[in-house]
Amino acid sequence: MLKQKFILSYASKMVVQFVTIATSIVVARLAGPTVMGTIAWALAYVQMFGFIADLGLGTAHIKLISEGKDPSKCLGTYTTLKLSASGLYLIVFMANYLLKKFVFHDPFESKIHEYVLFISLAYMMIQDTLTIALATFAGKTEQAKQDIPYMIQNVFGQLLRVAIVLLGGRAIALALGNLASAVVIFPMYIAMMKNYKFGKFDKELAKEYIKIAAPVLILGAATTLTNTIDKVLLQDFTDSNQVGLYTAGQRIGGFILLISRSMSMLFFPMFSAAVARSDFRFIQDKIYKFERFSFLFILPFVVVIALYSRDIVLILLGKEYMPSINMMSISTVALFLTVFNTPQGNVMTGLGKFRLVAIIAVVNLIIYVGLIVLFVHKDFLNMGGEGVSWCLLITNVLIGIFYRYYCYKASKLLSNKLAIQFIIYGIVNFGVFWFIFKNYFFDTVLLRIIFLPIYILLTYGSFFVLKWMNRNDIVQLLGLFNIKAMKNYISGEMKGKK
Repeated sequence: MLKQKFILSYASKMVVQFVTIATSIVVARLAGPTVMGTIAWALAYVQMFGFIADLGLGTAHIKLISEGKDPSKCLGTYTTLKLSASGLYLIVFMANYLLKKFVFHDPFESKIHEYVLFISLAYMMIQDTLTIALATFAGKTEQAKQDIPYMIQNVFGQLLRVAIVLLGGRAIALALGNLASAVVIFPMYIAMMKNYKFGKFDKELAKEYIKIAAPVLILGAATTLTNTIDKVLLQDFTDSNQVGLYTAGQRIGGFILLISRSMSMLFFPMFSAAVARSDFRFIQDKIYKFERFSFLFILPFVVVIALYSRDIVLILLGKEYMPSINMMSISTVALFLTVFNTPQGNVMTGLGKFRLVAIIAVVNLIIYVGLIVLFVHKDFLNMGGEGVSWCLLITNVLIGIFYRYYCYKASKLLSNKLAIQFIIYGIVNFGVFWFIFKNYFFDTVLLRIIFLPIYILLTYGSFFVLKWMNRNDIVQLLGLFNIKAMKNYISGEMKGKK
C-alpha cells in the first residue's frame, strides 16, 4: 500500500508539473518575464506571512491524528484554533501593508502590483482554509484525498491561465485565474470531509496542540520565510523582470521539489509512529530505499537538465529568457538537495526535536538572507537572480549537513555511509560529463543530441558495475505502475475503506 501511496503522490504532482511546465511556456512567451515576476512576487509576499495562519498547528494536527487521538475532538479543536490563526494572519498582513504604504512611504512598483497582491491574498485565504482537510488526510496518510483534488485544481488553473493570456489578459487576469481555481475546488474538499465528525472545542486537547505547535511555530516561520524571501528581496533589490527570470529558471526543474513535498507528507506521520515504538530499523530501511531511488532514477535527469539548460531555455522560453540559463542549472541541483534532505528532516520532527529543527531553520534563514544581500545587492556582487540561485544551493548543502549529523547522533542506525558514497559519485558524475559535454559535444545541435544517450547508457552502466542497481530494480520500478493496484487503492480510500 505504501508503494501505491508514494507513486500516486508523485505521479499526480508530476502530471500537474508537466501541465504547469507546458502552460508556463505559453504564458511566459506571451506575457513576458515582467508579468510572470509580478505574479511570483505577489504570491511570495502573501505567503511570507503564512506561518501566522498556521502557527505550527497543522504539524500538531498531523502528529496527534497519526498517534491515534480522537479524530472528532481533534477536528473540532484544530478548526477553532486554525480559523483564529487565519484571522490573526489577516490582521498582521493588513497592518504590514498600511505601514509600508502610508507610514514608511515605501511604494510598490506599480498599482498593478497592489491589485495582484490583494487578489493573491484572497487566493491564499481560501487555500489556507483547505489545510484543515489536508492536514487531516495527511495524519491518516490518505494520499488519494490529498492528491486527486490537488491535481484537478492545478490542471484546471493552468488551462485557465493559457486561456487568459490567449485572450490578452495580463497580471491581474492571471491572478484572478488562480483565485478561480481555488474557488472551484472548494466544494470537493467539503464533500470528502463528510465522513469526518467535528467535535466540540476541547481545552485540554488545545493545550496539547499548543505544546507541539509552539516550537514548530518558529520552524514554520523560518521555513516559510526561507521559501518566499528570495523573490521578495530580489524584487526589492532589482525589479519584476529579474523575479520573472529567476522564477522561470526554477520552473523546469521544479518537478524535483514535488518529490520532497510529497514524501514529507508521507514520511512525517510514518516516522512519528515508528519513533513512538522505537523502530529505527524501519526508519533506516525507508531512508535507504528513498536515497537509492533518488540517485538511481532522479539524479541522472538532474544532471541532464543542468547540462542542457541552454537548449531547454531557448527552445521552451525563447531568447528573452537567456539570463535564466545559469539560474536553471544551479536551481535544479539545489532543489535535488532539498529532496535528498527530506527524510532526515522528517526523522528529526518525528523524534519530536522541533526545537532543534527550529534552531537549524532560523540559522539557515539568517545565512540565506545574508547571502542574498551579498550576492544580489547592487553595492556588493549585484548578481541578480543567478546570485539567489547560488544562495539556495549553498544553504541546502549546509542544512543537509546539519540534519544528517543530528540524525546520526539520535541513532547510530541512521548511518550516512551510503549517502556519502552517492554524493561523491554524483559530484564525479556531473564533473566528468560536464567536462566532456562542454569540450567535445557542445558545438552543434547534432553532437548535443548524440551525447544524451551516451550519458544515459554510461551512467546506468556504472550503476550496474558498482552493484548499486540490478534487474530487480527495473522490475520494481515497473511494478510501481500497477494500474489495478492503484485503482483499488484510490477507490478504497475515497469510499472510506481501510
